[in-house]
Amino acid sequence: MTGPAIPLYATQGLGGTVADAGIITAASSLASVPAFLFWGSASDAMHRRRLFVLIGFVGMGLSLLFMAVAASMREYYLANLLLGALAAASAPVGPVLIMETSKEKEWPQRLALFNRLGGFGWVSGLGIGALWMAVETAGVGPGAALQGLFYIGAGLSFLAAVLAWRWIPEPVVTVDRHTVNFPDLSLWFAEKARYVPQRVLHFFDPRRLGNGGGKIPASLKRYLASTFLLFAGFTAFYAIFPIFLVQVTRITMTQIFVVYLMGHLVSALSYPAVGRWVSKRGGRHAQLVASSVRVVLFLSFFLLPFFRVGPAVLFPIVLALHAGIGLCWAAINVSGATIVSRLANPKARGEAMGAYNAMQGFGAVFGPLAVGFAATSLGFGIGFIGAAALVGGGVVILARVPVVVPVPAPLATTT
Repeated sequence: MTGPAIPLYATQGLGGTVADAGIITAASSLASVPAFLFWGSASDAMHRRRLFVLIGFVGMGLSLLFMAVAASMREYYLANLLLGALAAASAPVGPVLIMETSKEKEWPQRLALFNRLGGFGWVSGLGIGALWMAVETAGVGPGAALQGLFYIGAGLSFLAAVLAWRWIPEPVVTVDRHTVNFPDLSLWFAEKARYVPQRVLHFFDPRRLGNGGGKIPASLKRYLASTFLLFAGFTAFYAIFPIFLVQVTRITMTQIFVVYLMGHLVSALSYPAVGRWVSKRGGRHAQLVASSVRVVLFLSFFLLPFFRVGPAVLFPIVLALHAGIGLCWAAINVSGATIVSRLANPKARGEAMGAYNAMQGFGAVFGPLAVGFAATSLGFGIGFIGAAALVGGGVVILARVPVVVPVPAPLATTT
């Protein structure tokens, strides 16, 4: 429920600019990448899981609480840095905890259910946000209503921490995450404007990069470069998107949450069909098509201000365009892990997936900063063109990544 609220509150509650929204988006991402390494390594070294789940949940609650009481943009920056640093504690622990408390043959089903429930939570939060904004903005104004969402989100995070403390056991079996690979498991991940994912199996560890697999293949390096540009463009778009909706299309706060909800619902419902498409045509083909379509859709928002129509007409147009963006995300998400697994050396697939996750994070720092400042100085149109250009650059590099014939992936553990 706080996804669209975080960039919106920067402008609607604290009087910031689009550049401030870009800095805020980048701040969470900047803190997340090293935090995953720290928390994941600490959890593996200590062979403890529940403690880090609690740190992540409580940390998220504290971060949202600090956002609600932030009195200046500087304090809001710090709260978002804290979100990236602390919420990351549970992300690399969750999937391993699932595997360490279930039988190996049940892992794919358990992980799929785990991610599906997380996706349901994300969509439900957007629905709650839409209902809250419909009720509250009429009485207290958009800034105070967004602030209220942070309080509700903090309360849910603290409740999650209490439930985790009471329900989650400390595993007695240890799984080595670096030996586990699920290239063909289609997991439902909701797209987020910042790189603060809640579920990461492989995190970036430069000490292990290339470990056991020799040099990184040139084709994988090329794909990682493509990933950086693609996710720089994706997160850049979402850094300015909700503010554009408020200031240019003039649709209501409730409608903005509905727009986000529609994108995520379309994405979630299309995962089975998209998974079959990726299996039939290959991951690179699916990602090329989906990313290219996103370039067109991003540029479409550049054209919207030229239509002299009111919010009543613009709302269904925005809804349809964002539904298309959500459909593209399903293809991009499903195909990413498959491409990395095919390109990486078999003995270093875990490290390759960690590098892939890190490139998403680095892109989520660069894109919002660059496009946020561009949109502030030159307007939203230039911002959307910049986001589309970053994605287009990633598409050009992706087109040069070779097609790799699928091979069976090993699945092993150490106890």
